[in-house]
Amino acid sequence: MPERRTALRTLEGVFLAAFSGICFGSMGVAAQVLFTRFGFRPQDLVSIRLIGAGALMLALEALFSRRGLLRPLFSDLRNLRDIAVLGAGFVLIQLTFFLSIDAANAGTASLMVGFVPLFVILWLAARERRLLRGREVLCLALAMAGVALLVSKGRLSSLDFSVSGVAWGIVSAGFGAFCTLQPGSVIRRTGVRFAVGWAMALGGAADLLFTSPFAGGARWTWESAGLYAFIVIFGTVLAFGCYLKSTSYVPASVTSLLSSFEPLTAVILTVTLLGVPFSAPEAAGAAMVIANMVILALPRKGPGGPG
Repeated sequence: MPERRTALRTLEGVFLAAFSGICFGSMGVAAQVLFTRFGFRPQDLVSIRLIGAGALMLALEALFSRRGLLRPLFSDLRNLRDIAVLGAGFVLIQLTFFLSIDAANAGTASLMVGFVPLFVILWLAARERRLLRGREVLCLALAMAGVALLVSKGRLSSLDFSVSGVAWGIVSAGFGAFCTLQPGSVIRRTGVRFAVGWAMALGGAADLLFTSPFAGGARWTWESAGLYAFIVIFGTVLAFGCYLKSTSYVPASVTSLLSSFEPLTAVILTVTLLGVPFSAPEAAGAAMVIANMVILALPRKGPGGPG
């Protein structure tokens, strides 16, 4: 019975991590429409996305929790410190990712994000003073190869590997790995909604000190407002919530490996909504991502069995 409960918790964690990838991927498509059709700038979306999502998550916390929104924040200064650090991480992930796109292209930036699981697994292995397990090596290879095929369509020569673009992408991946590992303790003390909600709200508010989302040429219409709402609700609140909650059920290395589901979702939506052809290399990349998920969902052969 305990083994069955453990297996169910693992499957729940895998599902939450995969669902967060779907939300992140669809959010990217919605954001691209705002950039290309409605004149939004990447820096415009960072602050209002975080503020809107943080406010919504805190509202849910107030609705479903009997405690206040301020007392846990100030009763233990560790909570305020960790949440502030997480908020800064959220801002930096997005800003550095967009800087990578600006310096090179979206393909290069997305490929560099594939290094997040590598950083996480290397850090965990170093902390535990162990070698990578066989299944971790296999899934890492599948995830990275799948992401590379999805974003390059098998034509590596089409990627613009500028030094600054790659550098910003690697920095973004580093921040992504940090935000996978850092909030574990504060989430255990305060809960996902509380920690992530305050981190997003504080991070977005701090970002407003450096850029105004209403100073540019962004056009607000019913369609752009709907896309913004989709980005906030599905692409941020549900995505981050499910992603971080999944770390309560599966190791951070598993959660970050499943984030490779994000480019798969983006490709599928691009094909179905925009009519872009789906090439054979992209299909191979999708198969690798799905195989990665299946392997991670399989239980180990035993407590001391192969990883």
